[in-house]
Parts: sequence; structure tokens; C-alpha cells
Amino acid sequence: MPTVLTARPLVLSDVAASLVTGLVVTTAMNPMDVVSTRLYSQKVVNGKGHLYSGVVDCILKTLRAEGITGFYKGWAAHYMRLGPHTVFTFLFWEQAKRIAAELGY
Repeated sequence: MPTVLTARPLVLSDVAASLVTGLVVTTAMNPMDVVSTRLYSQKVVNGKGHLYSGVVDCILKTLRAEGITGFYKGWAAHYMRLGPHTVFTFLFWEQAKRIAAELGY
């Protein structure tokens, strides 16, 4: 087993894996974030009440008005927030596991 000081290739593979994980998580979660944001930020429209009556209504109206791409608005901003978090979380976790293994824990 390589020591922590000689584990550079392992660190690079951890970074690559966490970048891909961040992409997958962002792509999977963005539609839910878009729907949630639209529901929380809706205002009364022309005195007629809210634009969306619920989650399903928001999904259907977004799909009809904007298509599937409407659920991915803000994807880049979402990844810019989640990507670094994912990288650092997995990188620190894997390094901690390696150090603990070297110390016999």
C-alpha cells in the first residue's frame, strides 16, 4: 500500500471520481431544485392567486412552457456550488481513510 506521501495518483483519481460524482448529482438534483425554487418564490399573479398549485402542477407547467431544458436552468451555478463541495468532501474522506489505515485504525 502506498504511503500518504506517495499517493499522488490515488489523489488524482479521487479528484476525477468526485468531479464526475458532482456532475451526476447536479444533473439529478437540478430539476428538483428548479421546481422547489419556483414554488417558494412564486407571487400572486394578477390577483388570481399563485401561479402553481403544487409540485405536479409546477412540473407540468414547466414542461409545457420550456420543455425538459427548463428543469436545467441554473445548472452551471448549481455545479459551481456543489462541485467543489463534492471534491473536497471525497478528497478529505479518502485521505483520512488512508491515514487511518497507515496508523492501524
